[in-house]
Amino acid sequence: MDKSLIRQRFARAIPTYDCQATVQRTMAQRMVTLLDRHLPPDAHQRVWEVGCGTGLFTHAYLQHHRPQEYLLNDLCPEMQTALEDILDAHTRFVPGDVEKASPQGCFSLIVSCASLQWLENPLCFLQRCRTMLTARGHVAFSLFGEENLKEIRALSGATLDYPSLHDWCSKLSALGYQPLHADEERVTLCFDSPGDVLRHLRQTGVTGIRKEAWTRKQLEDFTTEYQRRFSTTDGKVSLTYHPVYILLTNPV
Repeated sequence: MDKSLIRQRFARAIPTYDCQATVQRTMAQRMVTLLDRHLPPDAHQRVWEVGCGTGLFTHAYLQHHRPQEYLLNDLCPEMQTALEDILDAHTRFVPGDVEKASPQGCFSLIVSCASLQWLENPLCFLQRCRTMLTARGHVAFSLFGEENLKEIRALSGATLDYPSLHDWCSKLSALGYQPLHADEERVTLCFDSPGDVLRHLRQTGVTGIRKEAWTRKQLEDFTTEYQRRFSTTDGKVSLTYHPVYILLTNPV
């Protein structure tokens, strides 16, 4: 995992991210709904958001809750420009690699939307989160399941590792977390062409796992095969997202 490349690609996508990230926006809004449904009111006292990005979840969350302290993290310091309108004495942005971060004090809620898949070892990070939670504190996160971007994986292999929901639940229970909620869904987006698929991925920053530019021949082969295998009945092409949502309690 080249975090320098990941940072570069997401920083470059800031101007286009909010427009293109329709699935991530829906995931953020759904996470707010799940938090309201499953967490008690006192879960929102001191909150750490990991991988806040341009603030899709942050803005939605602040429409429902006003924590006494809300600490925002992202690998890209450039994200601060997208967060300026919500930063104040209670809401602070501290950029950096969250796998090396050691924030002071304990949190009533640690939350992350569509970002933990970019960590070197997300399970190790979630294990460490237990030491940063209050008693009966909560962790809530969304990421992506094994069918995410399955079209890209089938043609290029250039995707992240996406464990299944079952794997996540088993491993998190072994860490001592008490499950509150877990579910998954599949979302299919349609585009006019494979080139539009690649443009969409680039404009949401998710091309941060591949350094090498494609040759013209590789691009032509990709386009031909994508159209052959993933065309829809109306002449478009499909791209699959596989959101996963997990809410946990620290039992001690």
